[in-house]
Amino acid sequence: MNKVDPQFAGEIAEIRNAIGRNGRTDYVTTYTEREFFDGKTTVERVLILRTRGCSWSYHSGCSMCGYWDDTNPEIGKEEIENQVNTFLGEFPKGEVLKIFTSGSFFDPIEIDAGVQFIIIERVLQGYAHLIVESRPEYIGKVVEKLRKYSGKLQVAIGLESTDPSILKNSVNKNYDFEDFKEAAKLLKENGISVRTYLLLKPPFLTENEALRDSIKSARDLAPYSDFISINPMNIQRGTLVERMYKEGSYRPPWLWTVVTVLQSLRDIDVPVVSLVTASGKKRGAHNGHSCDRKFSEGIRSFSETLDYRYLDELKCECQEKWKNFSEVEEKTGVPISEMILND
Repeated sequence: MNKVDPQFAGEIAEIRNAIGRNGRTDYVTTYTEREFFDGKTTVERVLILRTRGCSWSYHSGCSMCGYWDDTNPEIGKEEIENQVNTFLGEFPKGEVLKIFTSGSFFDPIEIDAGVQFIIIERVLQGYAHLIVESRPEYIGKVVEKLRKYSGKLQVAIGLESTDPSILKNSVNKNYDFEDFKEAAKLLKENGISVRTYLLLKPPFLTENEALRDSIKSARDLAPYSDFISINPMNIQRGTLVERMYKEGSYRPPWLWTVVTVLQSLRDIDVPVVSLVTASGKKRGAHNGHSCDRKFSEGIRSFSETLDYRYLDELKCECQEKWKNFSEVEEKTGVPISEMILND
């Protein structure tokens, strides 16, 4: 298990604790998105449950995670069951359902262990596939019970990077690549598909460092994954990353960087997609140019089809600005903001 820096962890917790939480007990939201899944373009429904929140966030949390304000510390198993019942009453059937919480689906403190399997059973009565997310440490306790859902269940793990220094000093993740590999091995041995999330451009990295890290990390974890999702940083409220962004010491990744990472991974044997949150906006991956919409649509179309033509056809004069930005950072070794570059 990765050991975190107490001072860094304390700073993240201080920022997070300044965010108030409400007493709501309904589910947070639901929406649909399109993605390449199970060999085809698929419409997936997403359900975000309101829970007590990630157990790690009660100790510190990750530098970029702003889901704290969607949680309620008083929510128990009855409220979660009610949320699922309400949702299934509205959307009883579909091809794929992704259930996200603010932490881990298999954390028994966040979702009662019995309720976890009630939800799985109920969902798979109406949906062909279910995707849930979990930290690695909870997998060993449930994996044998998951075997019966082989072919129907996919477990996503937010690894973010395979680099231990980045996990410790940029993300404040208190687990590492070895923990991930152990959990992924258990899942695959029991016939459960593994999805892995990587974070593109954690704080304190230059653009090129972030680009290289995502490419290397994807290649490192490909043997243990059935699906990889590159998640470019988006600025969430009440996070260390938001503070850095407001201070002018952090810029989300360029869409050029997203495209380059995806193009560089075309030879690996598992699907790699990127569903970019806040794409083209200042708080999300952007080029800061009139091409933002075109790039956002190209990345989305690629992630729905795995057709690299959508990426290869992307061109814009701002490519030179992206290269200059990256070169300045490379020479100084220090991340810079757009404000500095434009001065």
